[in-house]
Amino acid sequence: MTLQRLVLLGSLAIAPGLQAASLDTSPTPGLWINESTTLINGIDMQARMREMRANMLNSLPPEQRAMAEEMLGTEGQLGERQCITADTAKTLTDPQALLRDAQENMPNCDLKITQSGADTLQFSGRCNDPDGFTGDMNGTIEMLSSTEMRSTFNGQGAYALPAGLLSQDADASNGDVTLSHQQISRWQSADCGNVPAY
Repeated sequence: MTLQRLVLLGSLAIAPGLQAASLDTSPTPGLWINESTTLINGIDMQARMREMRANMLNSLPPEQRAMAEEMLGTEGQLGERQCITADTAKTLTDPQALLRDAQENMPNCDLKITQSGADTLQFSGRCNDPDGFTGDMNGTIEMLSSTEMRSTFNGQGAYALPAGLLSQDADASNGDVTLSHQQISRWQSADCGNVPAY
């Protein structure tokens, strides 16, 4: 499992499994905006990624920088927008869809999902990925209303961290990591514009 897949596990909060019939509230179709924080060993990964992105762009000649910025989009839009279609909201109502999605995308993880309230799911499990994360994880996914969702994810284990990820001078390592991810997703508009449908 890649680091991106691991830290974005919380993003499953707006995966189709949440339209489960067992949950009292379903998300409103349309454009959703995600605000998230991911910490690895206490270091804010969003801030670190912004810093790395800025350093990369600043190292390019002006014409290459303009091309890179066009490909990457504006910094404020990266990974923040998602479109949930009416069909997705209506047809994907199986609570096990979330589990299937996680198992498909994270085959080295054994996860369990339980319902802890009318609008809350909890997940827990263990990953054993020799090329990625090995350790325990747990979290919650909660429908606060039809226009707001919240997810949390915590993990404790070992991960192969690339050089420079936690700081500019950090070496690559296979050390112990503590992961923490929180995300709030809010409905913005019935019109998704040019955001790809989920």
